[in-house]
Amino acid sequence: MPLSLFKDLSRPRLVDIVLLLKRHPGLSVTEMSGALRMSYMGVKQHCVYLEKNHYLSTWLRPKTSSGGRSRKGGRPEKMYQLTDKILPLFPNVACDLVIDLLNSADELGKPGLAEEMLASHYQQRHLRYKAQLKGRTLLEKAQSLARIRQAEGCVSTCEFDAQNGLCIIEYHSPIARLCEKFPSVIDLEAKMFGDLLNCAVVRDEKRENNVTRYEFRLKARPAPAS
Repeated sequence: MPLSLFKDLSRPRLVDIVLLLKRHPGLSVTEMSGALRMSYMGVKQHCVYLEKNHYLSTWLRPKTSSGGRSRKGGRPEKMYQLTDKILPLFPNVACDLVIDLLNSADELGKPGLAEEMLASHYQQRHLRYKAQLKGRTLLEKAQSLARIRQAEGCVSTCEFDAQNGLCIIEYHSPIARLCEKFPSVIDLEAKMFGDLLNCAVVRDEKRENNVTRYEFRLKARPAPAS
């Protein structure tokens, strides 16, 4: 992480705002103050500072009523979103060196060597996660895995809703570039989740403005027939 970024974001509440906006394509000061339980003016001052230093960009959204309809004559709300300047705050393990080495593997070794190396990596990663994983039920294990991934910088949470059921949701993928070059990584990661949690996993990506949401929908496997 550049030292200038560390210095600029050294105040904890600034990081809270950044992490909140990492999960949303845009929020107003009112929405952020409610979500963070901070005063309106406190959030406003932090946002002005972040915008001045080019970590946030803004646009105007028509004022809406509680029902979501535009209100005539109401002043537009100023909306905030993260800019690319904030990206060094979030880890990216798929650096050029890693990708170049994998690209060279097939040329220097046998065909398919890069895929074998990736599969071996995820086997080792599975073992590391398994040693850290806690809980007995699917929910407890999913919450534990989300905490592990959060510590790795994936901006991860474990959520449940009636439509999708139990999900691990992440708002940052340190391996996004690797997935672009080697799409098999997507299936390897989903399989690792399923093996760790002993459940079926469906992975999905949703993009809105500058926010990408990675969903790992979890479904318990049926018990074996007696």
